[in-house]
Order: sequence, then structure tokens, then C-alpha cells
Amino acid sequence: MTRRAAILALCLLTVLGLLGFQSWDVAVGRVERRAVAAVEEKTGFVVGAIERAEIAFLPLPRISLSRVAFSQRDGALAGEAARIRAHLRLLPLLTGRLSFDRIDLVAPQIDVAVPAGSGMAEWLGPPLAELERLRSQSKIVVQGGSLFLRAGGAIQSVVRDLNLVIDERSVNEPLDLAGSLSWRGVPTEVSLRWPMVGGNAKAALSATSPLLKLRFEGTRSGPGEPVINGLLALSTASVPRLLGWFGEDSRLAAALGGLTLSAELQMKPHEASFNNAVASLDGERLDGVLNLTESGGRFALSGTLAGATLDLGRLIDRLPTPAVNAADTSPFDLDGWTGREIDLRISLDAARLRGARLTDVATYLLVKKGRFETGLLRAAAYGGSVKTRLLAVNAPAGVDVKIQAGFEKVNLGQAASDLPRLQRLSGTGGFQLALDGAGRNFDELLGSLTGRANLSLRQGELDGIALAELMRRAERSPSQALRDWRQGKTPFESLNVNASIGGGLLFLNEAQMNGQNYRFNLAGSASLRSRVLDMTGSLASTTGALKLPFVLKGPVNAPLFETETEAFLSPAGASAFPTLLTR
Repeated sequence: MTRRAAILALCLLTVLGLLGFQSWDVAVGRVERRAVAAVEEKTGFVVGAIERAEIAFLPLPRISLSRVAFSQRDGALAGEAARIRAHLRLLPLLTGRLSFDRIDLVAPQIDVAVPAGSGMAEWLGPPLAELERLRSQSKIVVQGGSLFLRAGGAIQSVVRDLNLVIDERSVNEPLDLAGSLSWRGVPTEVSLRWPMVGGNAKAALSATSPLLKLRFEGTRSGPGEPVINGLLALSTASVPRLLGWFGEDSRLAAALGGLTLSAELQMKPHEASFNNAVASLDGERLDGVLNLTESGGRFALSGTLAGATLDLGRLIDRLPTPAVNAADTSPFDLDGWTGREIDLRISLDAARLRGARLTDVATYLLVKKGRFETGLLRAAAYGGSVKTRLLAVNAPAGVDVKIQAGFEKVNLGQAASDLPRLQRLSGTGGFQLALDGAGRNFDELLGSLTGRANLSLRQGELDGIALAELMRRAERSPSQALRDWRQGKTPFESLNVNASIGGGLLFLNEAQMNGQNYRFNLAGSASLRSRVLDMTGSLASTTGALKLPFVLKGPVNAPLFETETEAFLSPAGASAFPTLLTR
């Protein structure tokens, strides 16, 4: 035997001898009493029942308790573990005392009582408060546990595959934990540092999952109601999926895609402020201030943001808005859009709205229970300006809707390069629309709408028809006039349309287009429910007495626009046509 081996053997014999001098009673009763008292002291749990207790000295001294029921002193937390292993410190053991450097909870099933309808902050509050009352704590390792959050006996949420290490701490030291868990089917890595004393103390939190990357570093001040200050960094590939993970079903959140957010965070009870916030929506940056408050179980988000560019059309297109269809008799669900209060103002140097390019944009979103409002406070576009407003409010008749939209001094020829639907019309001018109605579904709403629409353009062209050329041909040779008039362009000096809306119909009060040698008038109505046109028109020469009758009928997306051939070729019919229009 070597000298080193002899020394190790002597040390082992000495330790065994010291252990032998102690009066170790391995009877279950004594092991239970001493082990339970030590576990309660170092974990803050009250042990309620044990199926069996064992003690082992090799390879390392430890006490094992099987089928252990436990709870916190205030009753906020209770559970049962398949096994609790308490790893003994060797030196205290040599003097006959039990002291642990680590306690393992193997496959625990833990129940936490939470207030009904509460959020994560309320869920974590009671267990953290109980741990905070401990003056010291052994290292606690949770292996393969499950955490059940219950309100009034009903399960609110379940955390599975809980594997955590809570580091040992002494008086006034912070709580440090790290590990992994699976919540609502999403595996997550977490770490937390939480101060256990008053005054300014460091706090930190990080969480990483397929849906979320979060990191916070700052301080918590106390005593009393804590105030948390620090730097927050958050990123997610999908805001709707992230909110759904937390149990939030927000229709408005569907407008958002990927998000990264960094801010100076200040948290108080029921309030969180995000100062100097930098948010990136699908790579487009917004800077500003956000504030999140909670009152009576309702969350409210407010703030102001500013950015260089933002695609507003992309946000709108993601929303699950129903198509305007009178055949859809399903009732409106405004409450589904107004579950969370929002007061958000956004200023942009430039924006895109379904192809349209806007500059110097100020937009807003204002949501309260039963009330939804949004619009453009201002926006410059194609040499002019644009404004819009949409307001929907719950009312006895269903949902009361107000729509206002308009533009001034806009050059439609410039806009046509971005908006293909405008390629057939050019000119510079303005448009105003004001609608007001109420209903429980689209059919009732369209039938109740009242309002007006006005369009005024100058120095433009109407593509796809050649009315000016048709008039010149008709004056020279009526028999040749009807050839190819649906091709080419019609230049005009002015175009004015005034319409009123009521009873589910749009009525043309005045619709006139004037050119160098012609004047075109249109009259009639359009059904808002069926989207069918029923209109007549006349093309008159400004230099002679010739008038050509027209009809405009059929669905809005593919109307029939034709001359009344018989009336045109018959002098009597042609002369009688204007009289029919005035009836």
C-alpha cells in the first residue's frame, strides 16, 4: 500500500469512526422528524405526510423521503413529490447534526392557488412572497415536475416538464433560479434573479422559447409596493402567436407580424411604462413611448410612436375583417374588436396604403369597450392631402357606423402609377364621402346608410371610351359614329359628380363631364346591397343640337355601357331622349 492510499484509508476510518460514535437511530420515526424539520426550515414547505424515510451514507450521505405531501404555510402552494432527496453536509453530520446543501424534489405535482381571471404576475406573487419570508434557503432542484395553477379548484393553466435549480442563498441574498419548462406545449428556458430585501437591488429575467426571446436587467426598489426599473429586450416572429401563448385572443394583434422591442422599462403595480422604446415591425422601425395599464381586469395600451416608413396596407390586410356582403346575415361582433383599450398615435415620414404612397402621415387608433375608431388625421399624397375616419359604436340598433373620407388637390394621373384601379381616370381635384348608418348585420347596415359623395376633377382624361371622338363622328356621319368608340380616351376640362345615399341606394344628383366640344350627363341609381347600376346618360354637342343617349346597367364590376342605337339613328327618338331624362 502506498503512502497516499494509506492516508486516504486512515481518513475514511476516522470518518466512519466519528459516525460510529454518534448515536444514529435509523428508525423511521426519528429520521422523519429530524429530516422533516430540516427540510421545512430550508424550503419554507410544511410537510404533511410521508410514506417512507431512508438514510444512506454512501456514496454520499443523504436522506430520502418517499411520497411526500407538502404545502406553503399560507396555503398558496401545495403538492406531492414522488421523492424528496436531501443531500447532507458531511462536517455537520460528523457532530450529529443534519444540514443540507441540496434538496431534490423528484417528479413533484404542485398546485398553486391563484385569483380567478388573474395574469402571470398574480400567479407568481404568492410563491415568491413565501420564499421572500425565508431568511435562508438550501439549493432546491426540481426534476420532472408539473405545476397546476388553480382558481376555485378549476385548473387555469399547467406547466409541465418543470426542471429548475434554485440556488442556495443566505440572509438578504437574492433568489436565483434557472432551468426549463413546457407551458402550453412550448418548451422554454428561463432564468430569474429576484431580490429578497428592500432598497435598490438587482433583478434580472430571461426567457427563450420558439415564440419569444426576452431579457431584462435592472433593479427592484422597495419596501412596500415594488418599482422595477431596467432595460428590456424582446423579440418574437409572430405577435398573434405570442399573445395566444399567453391566452390573449386579440383580433387587432393579427395586424402585426414579427416584432422586436427594446425599451427602458418601469413597472409599478398595475402599470408598465416603456420609455425610449424602439420597436421594429417586420423590419420597419418606430420610436416613442408606450404605456400598459390594468384596471378591473382590463388592459389598456397607450402611446405615441414615430418612424420613417411603415406599410399600413400590410397591417390592414392581415386583419380578419369580413367582406361587405348584404347576403352575410351573421351579426356584427364589435365586442370582439374592442376587448382591450388602445389609444395609439403614430407619425410617419412616409407610408404605403395598399399601393398608395403617402408622406407626412399622422394616424391613430382609439379603442374602448364597445367603441372603435381609426383614421388618417393627415397625409400628403400626389400633390394634395388625404383624410379618413372610421367610427363604430355599439347601439340599440346594432352597430352605429360613421365613415368619412376625402382628398383635396390630388393628381390622379400620378396616383395611377401606384393604384392600377385609377389608371382609367386622370385629373386633379378632390373627393368627399360621408356615410352614417346602423344595423345588426351588413344587410341592415347597407339599407340604413345615409350620406353624400362628391367628386370634382379638372384637366383629365377618361380611358377606355372616346366620347369626344364619338361626338365628332356623329356630327359628320351618324352611320359611322358607333364604330370603335369604346377604345381610346376622352379628355375633359371638368368632371363633377354629386350623389346622395339613402334607403340602400346611391342617387346621382348631378354627374357631368365637359370637354372641348361635348357635354356628358349621367343620372340614375346604384343599389348598395346588390351592387347593380341602373343609369342613363346623354352625350351632347356644345356646338350643335345633337344628343346621343346611353344606358349604364348591370353589376358594378362589369356594367353594360351602350348607346341606345335606335334612338340615336332615329331623329324622333334622339329628340325625345332628353325629355325622358328629365321625367
